[in-house]
Parts: sequence; structure tokens; C-alpha cells
Amino acid sequence: MAWAFTDKDTFEKFPFTFPELQKDEIRANILYAGLCLSDSKSGRSKWGPANYPLAPGHEIIAEVSEVGEDVKDFKKGEKVAFGTLRKVCESCKNCNKGKEPLCIGFQFPEKMTYGKYWGGYATQLQHPANFFFKIPQNLDLQKSAPLLCAGITVYTPIKRYLEKGDKCAVIGIGGLGHLAVQFLSKMGHHVTGVTTSDKKTEFIKSLGANDVLNFNDPEQLKNHLYQYDFIINTAPIGSSIIAEYLKLCAPAGKFIQVGVPEVTQNMTFSFMTLVLNEVQVIGSLVGNREDTREMLDLCAKENIYPIVEEFGFENFDKALDRLENGQPIFRCVVNVEEYAKKNGLFK
Repeated sequence: MAWAFTDKDTFEKFPFTFPELQKDEIRANILYAGLCLSDSKSGRSKWGPANYPLAPGHEIIAEVSEVGEDVKDFKKGEKVAFGTLRKVCESCKNCNKGKEPLCIGFQFPEKMTYGKYWGGYATQLQHPANFFFKIPQNLDLQKSAPLLCAGITVYTPIKRYLEKGDKCAVIGIGGLGHLAVQFLSKMGHHVTGVTTSDKKTEFIKSLGANDVLNFNDPEQLKNHLYQYDFIINTAPIGSSIIAEYLKLCAPAGKFIQVGVPEVTQNMTFSFMTLVLNEVQVIGSLVGNREDTREMLDLCAKENIYPIVEEFGFENFDKALDRLENGQPIFRCVVNVEEYAKKNGLFK
């Protein structure tokens, strides 16, 4: 059973069957499924036309129920994780550089967990074994699903672009940002949380931030202009506000954009900002498998987790509504296991 978009306006329970299990695949019972705003953007056709019926979901904690005959590294009953990618060619120039999400050997729908395939908004999933992850010892399964997208989305640019001694800022302390602050803090970096309200100051500091900037306060803003070597912008917004955010960058600073608004929105800023200060604006997607394993190990070791609100599978539509129309604190996670066992769907 899946919860699927059957068109851009309809989200409903949808029974389905898998194709025959291939030699290199795993089938697993989903235990917890995280909800990501990209699921809504895809399902509502806000990132381009969707392939309906669409069961999204790429933040998954599961238990192996069946393995293909060539699968040697996993066994039935083992707890596993699954994220945004399901397949890459492993031989193109991007794969060889460790940039698996940018693999050019397969088209986008073939690479990704859902779209062409059934994602995590279901009681089971079936995908190639090479993209399942073993669960580190002591990882809290109930809170870990969002690490497979939100977590790796902010961890990857930290690993790839951050240099020792960089002064860091995180814009938008929401579903992505509250994890970015934790990673930077636990990894020993000076980090400022950028928000639009003084109400979040103490909370942001509790995540490990050294400082908090209320971007709407002109006096505070003056003291933070041109100060940061490394900025992650998690806010899914475009328009000219980006030009104002870029003024936080120090000379030769890096501005990493991970928040993605609707396809109709564009970034607007002056070339002078980039050229005169040699600021780099960098887009970042998600991470490769090596980075994901490393991140999961770090989270288990340093107790880094998203703050989540849990829903039952029968209330998946309410979880989606909370994601789209509320302000979840900070990620929505659905407990699939209880419903699957109760209804004979746990294989």
C-alpha cells in the first residue's frame, strides 16, 4: 500500500504490486518514512510535470524482507536506510569524481528513488542493493529517516567546500538549517544562525550556534555584513533577497544554495557582488554513498538528529498537510511499521 499523488490535487491510498525481484535488488518493509518538501513540489507538479501515480519519499528506514540471489552484504531482518539515489553508472566522469547525484550515465528518472519507481510513502520498497545503507550501532531509528535527505543535503557541502578556520553562517533555521547548525557546531566550526525573528535566538543557540543574526534588524545586520567565509542558504526562496544575503559573504566567500523554490522563481543579484569580492555562488544537491555512510556514522557518534513530529500511516495525508500548510518542528516522519503489521503488509 502506498500514499500516492494520482494527480496534482489528489493524494490518496494506492495499492500496488512490485515487479519480480531482480538478482541485485532488495525488498524491504518500511519502518519510518520522512517527508521532504521536494516530495510536495514533485507531486504537485511544481518542479515540472509529474509521472502519475506518484508515490514520493526518499527518507527511509526499513527492514530487509527479501534479497536477490546476487546480494551478499545484506540479509533478511537487517535494519537498513535508503535515500535519494537508487542507481548510477559508476563509470562516468562525475561518478569517478564522487559526484554520483550528477551521474550522466543514466537519465534523472532512472537515478532517483521515486518518479519512475515507488518511493518511501509506502509499506515496502524495492531497489538495487548497492544503494541501501547499513544502520550504525546506536542510531535512533525513530528520528533518523530525514537524515537520508535533509541531513546529507547540508552535510555534503560542509565536507566539500568548508575550509579550516572558515567563519560559517546558516540561513533559515528550519528542516535543513537546524541540522546544518548541529553539524557545523559538532564538527568544531564557528557558526551563526540567520533567522528573521528574535524569538528563535535561544533555540538556535541550543543547537550549538555561537551567534544568532536577526536579518530583519538593521542594527544587527550592520555587524554581520561581509563577515562569513562559508554560508549555507537553506531557504527555498528566489528573488532579490539573495542579493541581500550575499552581502554577508566575506571576500572570497562561498555561498552554498541548497533550498530550491518553485521552478518559476529565479535568483537576482548584481555581478559586482561576485566580481569585486570574488564570491562564489554554488548549488549543491545531495551526497554520494560514501558521504552518506560517513554522515550516518557521525550522527550516531555525536547524537545529531532532526527534531521530528511523528504521524501514523493512516494519517499520511495529515502529515503532508502539515508539511505544505503548517510549520512542522522541524520534519514530519510517518511510522509505517505499526500500520503494516496491523494490516498484514509486513512481509
